[in-house]
Amino acid sequence: MPVRGESPVQRPEGGVRVRPALRNAAGRVDHRESGRLKDQRISVVVPVYFNAGTLLPLAERLRGVAEEGDFDVEAIFVDDGSEDASWERIQTIVRDWPAARGLRLTRNFGSQMAIAAGLQEATGEAAAVLSADLQEPPELLPRMVAAWREGATAVLAVRTARPESWPTRAAANVYYRTLKRLAFDAMPAGGFDCFLVGRPAIEFLTGSREIHTSLPGLILWGGFPVTLVPYERMARTEGRSRWTFAKKVKFFVDSVISFSYAPLRWMSVAGAILAMAAFAYAALLVLLKILRDLPIQGWTSLMVALAF
Repeated sequence: MPVRGESPVQRPEGGVRVRPALRNAAGRVDHRESGRLKDQRISVVVPVYFNAGTLLPLAERLRGVAEEGDFDVEAIFVDDGSEDASWERIQTIVRDWPAARGLRLTRNFGSQMAIAAGLQEATGEAAAVLSADLQEPPELLPRMVAAWREGATAVLAVRTARPESWPTRAAANVYYRTLKRLAFDAMPAGGFDCFLVGRPAIEFLTGSREIHTSLPGLILWGGFPVTLVPYERMARTEGRSRWTFAKKVKFFVDSVISFSYAPLRWMSVAGAILAMAAFAYAALLVLLKILRDLPIQGWTSLMVALAF
């Protein structure tokens, strides 16, 4: 993947601070923050694309979750080629919050690649993915961590309500039902964007060599134990969605081609139908030649050859 190389990720001096994990004599990570012993470190990957207006409130709420929770938080903000002030906001966050880190991709690679870049940098026992627009509340994180601690390798945050208009909700339902039917039998109704995965799933996702892929699809395809955590999606308060119709179509096509036999079956059926039609047409031409003795020499044999 392009994110695997060094060139797509920029780390300007002073822009990112990386806090090394403390290790005990046995080599295990000892997670400490402000003198408190935490149970586990949870990496939170936030793909950022034109989200300058929501990054500071997001970081503040996420920091509050970290202070109240019984787990350590490593926040990784990945700027996916934003052309607004998103990177400046990320730099402000990492200066004020030692647990925050920032990555800046050289251009817009797409949210899936940005998440993959963040997962590659994650050092926690588990990693969660949250959107930067605050439609997935950061307060959802403790519930996801609790489900992960109960034994789930992957925890999927499933939307129970969407604050969009009726046509948008209807289109989304058709979209995810079609995706479920063609590619992912285990796809929750309404799909999911926010999830938490344990270290085995992190290694699986970052080890994928696919460039045009779907991380939610890889999670479902990988066969990991999954737990669903319902939540109500919040309304967008800043900016507009950059998840355009063209990007949705591309994501759908990539998912179906990568994880479904349906396109291959469709092509096989179409090929069989065309072959039968060609045989029928050739038989008709031969029959006409026998019954009517067409005056143009070689016409029948030429048409039969062209039919195949």
